[in-house]
Amino acid sequence: PAGVSPSTFPAKLWQLVNSPRVRSVRWDPRAQGVLVDRALFERELLSGGGAGGDAAAPGAFKATNFGSFVRQLNLYGFHKTPLLAGGGAAALPGSAGHLLRFCSPCFQRDRPELLVHIKRLTRANRERLAAGLEVRSRQPSRFQQ
Repeated sequence: PAGVSPSTFPAKLWQLVNSPRVRSVRWDPRAQGVLVDRALFERELLSGGGAGGDAAAPGAFKATNFGSFVRQLNLYGFHKTPLLAGGGAAALPGSAGHLLRFCSPCFQRDRPELLVHIKRLTRANRERLAAGLEVRSRQPSRFQQ
């Protein structure tokens, strides 16, 4: 999406959730949350095999385990929420079973312009939020440029 660095976590997640080649991460039925099939995600994106090793998601995340991925979701303001009615395994074709749903008000399928509002919740950003100030993005490191 315009105005969002492709190297940021939200941009990478956006690319994955919209990729037809990635099966482990999909929009929920209302397109207001992300469904993640943990077992399939671990095989597909974290193990180095499957989509993680090809053009669908080359080096998608630095995470090597699912807990690190969830920590990144939390750092960017996503919250784990209950599955919606009808949002079970059938909502994710090829699902291996247990699904998790994560939501952020600025991560919606039909609203890519909202991605610019997703900021990493660093200590400084938390302090700014508590003071009612605007939260800024961290500048990409020289390695990300």
